Amino acid sequence: MKRNKLGKLFISVMALMSMTSCHDYLDNTPLDKFPEDAVWSKPASAQLFVNGTYYIIKDFLVGNDDWNDNTIVNAEKADALIREQITEDNDYGWNKYGDIRRCNIILEKVAAATGFTQPERDLLMGEGHFLRASVYFSQARKFGRLMIVDKVLTPDDDMELSRTKTIKETYDFILKDLDEAIERLPVDVASGRISKGAAYALKAEVCLQGAAYLDDTNEKRDYYTQAKTASESLFGLNKYSLDPDFKGLFNDYSVGTNSSEIILGVYNISENTSFQNTWMQELVPNMNMDKAIDGVWEKWPLDKNFEGWMDRAPSQEVTDAFLVIDKDGVAKPWNEASYYTEDFKQGKLWVNDAIYGHRDKRFAATIVYDSCHFFTSLVTTRPKGNIHYLSNKEQARHVTKSGYVYRKGVYEDKWLWYSDPTNYHYVVLRLGRSYLNYAEAMLRLGDKSSAIEYINKTRDVHGGLPGLTATTSLEDVWKYYKIERRAELVQENDRYWSLLRWGKEEGLNVIPELNTTPTAITISEDGRTFSIGTVQAVEAANARVFTKRRYLLPVPRSERNENPNLADDQNPGW
Repeated sequence: MKRNKLGKLFISVMALMSMTSCHDYLDNTPLDKFPEDAVWSKPASAQLFVNGTYYIIKDFLVGNDDWNDNTIVNAEKADALIREQITEDNDYGWNKYGDIRRCNIILEKVAAATGFTQPERDLLMGEGHFLRASVYFSQARKFGRLMIVDKVLTPDDDMELSRTKTIKETYDFILKDLDEAIERLPVDVASGRISKGAAYALKAEVCLQGAAYLDDTNEKRDYYTQAKTASESLFGLNKYSLDPDFKGLFNDYSVGTNSSEIILGVYNISENTSFQNTWMQELVPNMNMDKAIDGVWEKWPLDKNFEGWMDRAPSQEVTDAFLVIDKDGVAKPWNEASYYTEDFKQGKLWVNDAIYGHRDKRFAATIVYDSCHFFTSLVTTRPKGNIHYLSNKEQARHVTKSGYVYRKGVYEDKWLWYSDPTNYHYVVLRLGRSYLNYAEAMLRLGDKSSAIEYINKTRDVHGGLPGLTATTSLEDVWKYYKIERRAELVQENDRYWSLLRWGKEEGLNVIPELNTTPTAITISEDGRTFSIGTVQAVEAANARVFTKRRYLLPVPRSERNENPNLADDQNPGW
């Protein structure tokens, strides 16, 4: 708890350009070496300290799909958590109190500073409250009850703190921070800065997640009502709208910087970012002529070498979430659509036409599949295709084992080379996500018609799918809501937490999607037959196991040994 962690500064070019300049001393002194009177004497220098705390957004609110059934990971990257091969000796990030301390410093020093206008004070304190809420929310999703530190601790303070008595007490603290942020933050900010809209959006999601862990019916309803109100307040700002360029939202820096849909993003600039410091390095395959087995390059040449270090690939299950618009105009899973059930004959017709055609528009924007273009090359993910692992002499490394590659999050305007500089962005909060959060809150509150309305917004604009109708049964609304959320939010740090939330609300001791081995597709060399199953090369690493104890992760033994108030306070099952 005594650590004072300093992180990287993640801000947009626009925010950097709009920042007030400081004198040479501040420009050339490490952020943790400023005399306090220099830092907090002026809003500009105080803002630099806050900017240096923005790393919290990426560290705690950005994440990929490794912990859930969307992804097949390479064996060397497999996390013991997904196989539940963990104990209380594992530490999944309990001690983040250095980050909390930075936030508390912001809040205390700005509150006490003189010479600040009220808008300047509100902005800095609003950012501080949002950042502290972000850390605590990330920890609450993992551990439930937390130790609450709401001031800057001194050596004279008792460091042996207790956890909150209830999970609700932890979440109430987070919501209080977000309410403070909402009260103080402006609506209009530069890209990459925290705004009132971001605080509304995060509050709604905090309420959804927290409600699932509450037992009292009235308390649950209150949280869902707060999620509803926060969402409606966000929509009432009339600042955000769905972006029809779904691919550009994630794969184009210019679109991501200027999109009307993004509420909060993290923007890395090329002056301090190279490809290897972005997700792209871990999503793009590694394949060239020297690595290809005989015959591959001659039949399926690539325009240029792929030079990624691919560590994860989409599972068959996540591709199934992108529905097909069938001949009757109804959106269906591909294996229920007539293009497959009636038209396709194994060995005679192209697999690509039968199962990848007529899909949800987000499919091609999210997934690279057999016989499509990636960068400027035609890629084939079948055995003896140009990006399949069996076509690579280094079979265990960095080529797809599932028959798919993630496109979402990859800029294709420039070929990847690990050391080349690049701009890059991560989407943290956006309107499409908020629409789905609102739909879920409305379903929990019994308003099916409002839920359908907001599910249909992303289905229409981003998916190009026909909308659900008012006569859709409640059971089917829930089914299609979960499919829609999965298709919309791939690689946006959502699937794992949503599965936990739904499992808790449904009283499941085992979450099926987290207690399975994701599958892959194998398409024949001629592209006319296929099979679906597990991949032996990575099956053991991807054999997911879930029992109810994993709704909350264990408090590390080391923390419990050092703090007597935690000694007998472990999460259930650990």
